[in-house]
Amino acid sequence: MRTVVGGLASALALFGAEAQGGAFTQQAGEGQAFLSGYASEGAAYYDRRGRLTPRGRFSKRELQLYVEYGLTDALTLIGATALQRISSADEYETSRRRGFGRTELGLRARLWTDGRWVVSAQAAGALAGAKRGDGFAAVGEADDQLDARVLVARSFEAFGGHGFADVAAGYRARAGDPADEARIDATLGWRKRGSRVLWLAQSFSAIGLGRWSGPYGLRQRVHKVQTGALYDLTSRFFVHASGFASVYGRDSLDEKGAMVGVGCRF
Repeated sequence: MRTVVGGLASALALFGAEAQGGAFTQQAGEGQAFLSGYASEGAAYYDRRGRLTPRGRFSKRELQLYVEYGLTDALTLIGATALQRISSADEYETSRRRGFGRTELGLRARLWTDGRWVVSAQAAGALAGAKRGDGFAAVGEADDQLDARVLVARSFEAFGGHGFADVAAGYRARAGDPADEARIDATLGWRKRGSRVLWLAQSFSAIGLGRWSGPYGLRQRVHKVQTGALYDLTSRFFVHASGFASVYGRDSLDEKGAMVGVGCRF
């Protein structure tokens, strides 16, 4: 869930006409919430050498909720949950799963800032909604997780507008398969001065640090890109949309999808 909802939400910490990145914290007593519908499909697979081959079919639908709230100016509470429907089929098995996705809770702490540059640290835990008995469709969804990361962001002005660049590097410890992962996320955002539209370009990389210990001897590597926009309806309410796709992987699905949603600042 963090790859799509958290990645978009961390890119949208906004105030006034300035666009800020995921390393920025919310001001005390202020926050933002996103309700998003997410859909992805896949009918091909990257093998352990990175070669793309046809393999079964995967479909995922989620309704995701993400919230940020400033406990202090330098400490932000983050939380997320989702309802999901997953179907997976290959020549051997067909499986479906419905229910809660992961529920996540964490904190982002600002470590240093000079007004333009910001350095933060973030830690979060996530409880899986799926169970191992839910079948093939729940593979990779049934593990609890701990995620720790360092985030660096820089605000700038360019081409008649305001923008930001944000990079997050982290480690994700998983209680079951898949194996632990290194995570690298990057976001570039820009808003023309006076415009209601914030444009976003993002990349998400997950690098497996070992092979799965279960029946699937995989060592995953996933690289995705995402692009989208947010449109301010008012100073408080907005809508957003984005599309994403896998660009390379190993032992991983070739996945494409889109997300649309609404949000508010409070």
